[in-house]
Amino acid sequence: MVDATGADAPGLANTHASVSWFEPGLPVPPASSRNNGEGAVAEAGSESDTLSGPDGEDAPSADGESGAEAAAGTEAEPERALEPHPANTTGLDGEALRESMALVEDHLEAVGVDFYAQLFAIAPEARDLFGAGMAVQRSRLVGALVRIVGNADDREVLAPYLEGLGRDHRKFGVIDQHYAPVGTALVLAIRRALGDAWTPRFEKAWVDAYDMIASIMAGAARRDAVISPPWWDAEVVYHRRILDDLAIMQVRPHTDYPYRPGQYAYLTTPRRPKIWRAYSMASAPRDDGLLEFHVRTVGAGWVSSALVWRTEPGDVLHLGAPQGNDVATPRSEHDLLCITGGTGIAPVLATLQELEQRQDGRRVHVFYAGRDRDHLYALPHLESIGVRYRRLTVVPVVSPDGPTDRSPDLMGNIVSAYGDWRKHRVYVAGPTTMVATSLERLRDQGVPDEQIVVDDYGLW
Repeated sequence: MVDATGADAPGLANTHASVSWFEPGLPVPPASSRNNGEGAVAEAGSESDTLSGPDGEDAPSADGESGAEAAAGTEAEPERALEPHPANTTGLDGEALRESMALVEDHLEAVGVDFYAQLFAIAPEARDLFGAGMAVQRSRLVGALVRIVGNADDREVLAPYLEGLGRDHRKFGVIDQHYAPVGTALVLAIRRALGDAWTPRFEKAWVDAYDMIASIMAGAARRDAVISPPWWDAEVVYHRRILDDLAIMQVRPHTDYPYRPGQYAYLTTPRRPKIWRAYSMASAPRDDGLLEFHVRTVGAGWVSSALVWRTEPGDVLHLGAPQGNDVATPRSEHDLLCITGGTGIAPVLATLQELEQRQDGRRVHVFYAGRDRDHLYALPHLESIGVRYRRLTVVPVVSPDGPTDRSPDLMGNIVSAYGDWRKHRVYVAGPTTMVATSLERLRDQGVPDEQIVVDDYGLW
């Protein structure tokens, strides 16, 4: 594979090459006297605040640890000296990245606000890449930073993730020229948040890290441009609202759209341009090319409400490239356990259709939760698949206390009491509380993490 600098490498760019992804002529200014992001929101200006739209359709992960003790260079205790130390395969100063991230851990939202304010000040044209609401975009930025810093020493994990980001950012219209102002704005936002705690080591660590990030992302985007469009136009051919807050729609991409069951795509609608939200495909690949999506309104979600209430046949949506896991992978010989709730049933339906079509021999258990029986909208579909795919067992789960009971322990307790899942491949998709408690029970049983795939769908 050829990276952005032209060097052959299995994923990572040569960060010592002459290319730099920082804005020429825009040095990072001296650090301010503020610590940990104090005043960052106010200094970002009113523009970012007024551009913040309704949130609730995505949520970032949060993580971080400090490498301060490791950086101190103290002598290791004798019994620990023999323990294997994971090799750094990226060449980045992961300790400095983690230490600086830990210092701003409680102010990451302010860092996100300040980053976009600085970016739009440095490169006003970048504002046109985004829709009206920026809250979710800021959350995604923070989540990406946490993930990158957490894997800064691990080449095998970091490179594929960054390549995926580079390919995905094509749908926003991102080109090579955008990466330089992004790098300047990022380092500036972190530096301003740290204030007096900012050090030359932190600056070098973040500059080196971003040079590598941008090189990998840009290289992956250029390679992808040779074989795939930045997005696919897809015409809505069927739309039906089956509940007050939930619609099923089918779309036909204008060109071939290759994907696998369990994957998802980011969608945007002309009624909410440039605002993208992720939805799982609810159908296995079909000869007629149709894709099915199940969309539920999420609070005041801009895209979900438009897709449920204002979309009709004939509308043309944009689809980003497929992402996520192939749950129906034929390479697996393990029986399959699916734990799902709400519209998390969509990728499970796609997976079952695939298994049925190829007459797969695996046993599949599906635990399907709803706020009440009416919200188990896909149960008839599951039962019809079960008539043809006799190795399918479906267990509906509804709280005995009715729709107002959101006990997070209910699904986890039922699943763990039902059987021993240590030899199963597990897919968990649904509301955050259900996902968390199900994972806890599975780990209590001793199910290895490498056998579990998770899609967190947020709130009920």
